[in-house]
Amino acid sequence: MPFVIPFTIMGVLSLLGLLAALFAIRHGGVETAGGTGDAVPVVTNPTPTSFVSDGPFGVGETTLHLANGAPVVVWYPASGDEAHGTSSTVNLKTLLPSSLQALFKSLPAVTQSTGGISGLSVAEGQFPLVVFSHGDASFPTQSTFLTAHLASWGFVVAAPDHRSRDLTAVLTQAISGRPLAFNASSDADVTDLENTISLMGTKDTTSSSIFYRHLDMARIGAVGHSAGGSAVEKLAVADSKVKTFVGLAGASVGAFGQTSSGDGSTVPNQPGLLMFGDNDQVVRPASMVNAYNSLKQPKRLIGLEGAGHLVFTDVCTLDSGSGGLVGVAEKAGLPLPASLIKLGTDGCQSTDTPVAVSQPAIVQSVTAQLRWALGFDASQGGLEGLVTAFPHSVNLNTTASSASL
Repeated sequence: MPFVIPFTIMGVLSLLGLLAALFAIRHGGVETAGGTGDAVPVVTNPTPTSFVSDGPFGVGETTLHLANGAPVVVWYPASGDEAHGTSSTVNLKTLLPSSLQALFKSLPAVTQSTGGISGLSVAEGQFPLVVFSHGDASFPTQSTFLTAHLASWGFVVAAPDHRSRDLTAVLTQAISGRPLAFNASSDADVTDLENTISLMGTKDTTSSSIFYRHLDMARIGAVGHSAGGSAVEKLAVADSKVKTFVGLAGASVGAFGQTSSGDGSTVPNQPGLLMFGDNDQVVRPASMVNAYNSLKQPKRLIGLEGAGHLVFTDVCTLDSGSGGLVGVAEKAGLPLPASLIKLGTDGCQSTDTPVAVSQPAIVQSVTAQLRWALGFDASQGGLEGLVTAFPHSVNLNTTASSASL
């Protein structure tokens, strides 16, 4: 039966109101935010807890590939009415090449739920793009608690595998006996992110793609953890299409990734958010403060009480209470270098604030930063009052020109 608007209603609605009503119907009843035309849900007067719960969209998930064959895991908004099925999973052991799997025969299957459902269509409308950069010795699905959450709030999140420093690369390095060291001067991961943006732009204009005409390529954000935090800050310097960046326990200028030349020696002009755990022994809190002090305004620094390096990932929950993924390997009797054990367990110990306590503040902050910086929220209400809203996790939240511990 065709949709008919009674004459009496027409007498009440203005033409503008009618168009707005039809637009909301087109997007499944979800209003758009910021007057952008994107199907990001409206939140009137956001508060410091507005984005803790999942958003109104279901979460779809698919895997694309860069030209070099590296996988790009993509989470995207799906119609809530269609989001039925079992969340995708990955056995992290299968991320390793067969040569390394043979060396780790005693390692049991480590299955991770990745937060999205495969085979879903993208929800009606256009959505901003967020690229996610994983940390050193890690993998694209390392932070699904965050990447899937962002998709539920109307972001398409694309996470490439950085083959220059992923789990395979670092394990190969460790087995060879070479010391583990993050190469801050390499821009291979920035190239991966640039290629991911290009890939998604192509998918937006390809009629056979599920993302055809679903991406707002004028609104791009970048989020990264650890080495990925350094990568997204450098990406913001290199690419003005990136409108904001979020460094989680990682940054470039002023932190461990600083270089003397190139993108890693220049601070971005775009708004930035840096977050850190004050019990992080891998990327020390003082270095994150230095990185924040180097940034241009507008900027924000958020500290998490008692949290370690891996609070921004799913790694600790893979074997809760036993040191995360490295704990699984240790229980299997696998010899691991001390440097890799430190990297893979920081934040997963009994002396660290449990990730379940800290992660609500993380999803709130990152979602609010992206919404504000990309033009969906006029105010920073979702980023203010975090210390009061999260008294057991957030102990620092500042936009001052400089900060100190």
